Amino acid sequence: MSAFRPLWIALRAAVLATAVFWVALFIIEKVGWQAPLGLTEQFVFFVVFFFGVLMVK
Repeated sequence: MSAFRPLWIALRAAVLATAVFWVALFIIEKVGWQAPLGLTEQFVFFVVFFFGVLMVK
């Protein structure tokens, strides 16, 4: 079972990142903020990705 541990960790990370991405987009949409040139989704993705990279050991 230890062979599947990296896959399980990657799956949990992907699910968590997806949830954070959609919640952040939902909040931003309710607030009404827009990034310049309509790049709101790309900006949120970059921020979530960047913080995910910082959290790696």
